[in-house]
Amino acid sequence: MKKTFAAIIFGLAAVNAGAQTMYDALLFSQNEYYGTARSMALGNAMTALGGDLGSIGINPAGSAVYNFSQFTISPGVTISSQTASYSPYLVNGTDIFKGPQSQKLTRFAMPNIGTTLNFQTGNRTGVKAVTFGFTFNQTNNFTGKMLGGGLNDRTSFMSAMAVDAFGYDTDFLGGYGYLDRDGNFNEFSQRDMDYPYNNADDRGNYAPWNVITAAQAGALSTYGDPNDPDYYWRYIGASERFSDTGEIDEYGNHIYDISLAGPLNQAYGRRVTGSKNEALFNMGLNINDNFYIGANLGIVDMVYNYDEYFKEAAADPSDFLIEYDEASTYFSNFRSQYSYSAEGTGVYAKIGLIALPVPGLRIGAAIQTPTLMQVNETWRSAADIHFLDPSFDGSAKSPYGEYSYVLKTPFRANAGIAYSIMEMFLLSADYEVTDYSTMKFKADDIFWDADFSGVNSDILDCMGVSHSVRAGIEFKPVPELATRFGYNFITTPEYSYDGLNKYTLNDKINSWSVGLGYSSNGSFFADLAARMSTYCDETIYPYADYLSDYTSPAFLVKRNRYSIIGTIAWRF
Repeated sequence: MKKTFAAIIFGLAAVNAGAQTMYDALLFSQNEYYGTARSMALGNAMTALGGDLGSIGINPAGSAVYNFSQFTISPGVTISSQTASYSPYLVNGTDIFKGPQSQKLTRFAMPNIGTTLNFQTGNRTGVKAVTFGFTFNQTNNFTGKMLGGGLNDRTSFMSAMAVDAFGYDTDFLGGYGYLDRDGNFNEFSQRDMDYPYNNADDRGNYAPWNVITAAQAGALSTYGDPNDPDYYWRYIGASERFSDTGEIDEYGNHIYDISLAGPLNQAYGRRVTGSKNEALFNMGLNINDNFYIGANLGIVDMVYNYDEYFKEAAADPSDFLIEYDEASTYFSNFRSQYSYSAEGTGVYAKIGLIALPVPGLRIGAAIQTPTLMQVNETWRSAADIHFLDPSFDGSAKSPYGEYSYVLKTPFRANAGIAYSIMEMFLLSADYEVTDYSTMKFKADDIFWDADFSGVNSDILDCMGVSHSVRAGIEFKPVPELATRFGYNFITTPEYSYDGLNKYTLNDKINSWSVGLGYSSNGSFFADLAARMSTYCDETIYPYADYLSDYTSPAFLVKRNRYSIIGTIAWRF
């Protein structure tokens, strides 16, 4: 089996500088509203309702609906459940996923805390009250954890690393220097382990960080006849074996057959934490008790942490003999790791209105400007390899990479309608539209013109409009108690683009919520809500196909998320 060159697609791993993609822009721009227990229980169909601190981020006019002040605090918990199945390669052109493994991750949060202060003007007509509010609402949660794996007797992660390392001088990957194509060795002024991570080789090419760490840990090595012209630029993984075919290529290199030395137990895992939150400074006006307008200044704060690893271990180490000049051992296991974090802050404005044209009926609408978000990224790669003789073990870590940029997120517009019957029964529905094709990366330094034209072109080609429909029902059998139900449906903005035509993807998010509410005759009230969200299946390819006759493995991930929020509040 002969290798062909292929690019590595291991998770988010960047080559050596920040490598932003349209998926980063989408991830950091999307909203999945949380808010108070009442707003979440009603599916966040709050555009026309208002009167709730969870609704202010959806429609700023909501703060002006009630003629009293209030304070709410809403602790919550999010539980991610992900099940991953593994397919080592295609069978008759189809992945056969087996061995599902489930992982759960629980995170505590504060989806809402805030207050509104209502001031009566004393006017009989016109502006009858002014409300000022400050609230903190969660608009997305990134919690997730998955693990999957199985037996593979065809391909190897280390083999893919060896393919991707082809053409880079072994001393360059090690940080010592490099041998140019004229056979001259160019030594660095001092051993600089950071050199290959942040600099190009003599061809002007940058090596992927996961390849460098694999090479420095000892998972990759040159092979064959040292007199071959390509000896110092070709690699084999510790999971492979080679044999000389006796043939010579046109450049004078011996031609070798390379294959996996034996079956490997492979495992891929990742863990994601973080959230996106908004601090809202709000002002609302009550006009004649039937028309409300409001405005927000929103400060966005985002934290996103992503860790992944790929591990492969010899099913039988005796298959993996590693011979050195004066010693030998057997390969046991290898692990490649990648860590990435992003922190973002941004600002936007939002205006909204609510009208009561006839008793019982409410209509509302709001529009939000794009957010200009400053994003700071850091990332790191690492690798370690182990043998039966631990004296041969090795490990390597890259330095931390850093990068900053500005992301312009899309505008949002939403409209809603609600109808109540005798203050016992309430129906509410919202529609929200977001045009993700307007997302854009920009340089954060006016003196440095970073080239984002490629990724911004990808956004225009492959992103479009996302539609969100939200609905809620509330029933009060007695004035003190309420039962609530809600539903969300969000379509993907992503398109498949072949250079000529766009094809709509069928990805979507569905959420169902339920809740209970209690309101005392005094100032105290409390709510409880639970929500289940289901996401489209995700297929992960941890490394690229590098053999002409066998595909690399795939993981199929099914994802659900459960959220529980309790709100305690006081009117005053």
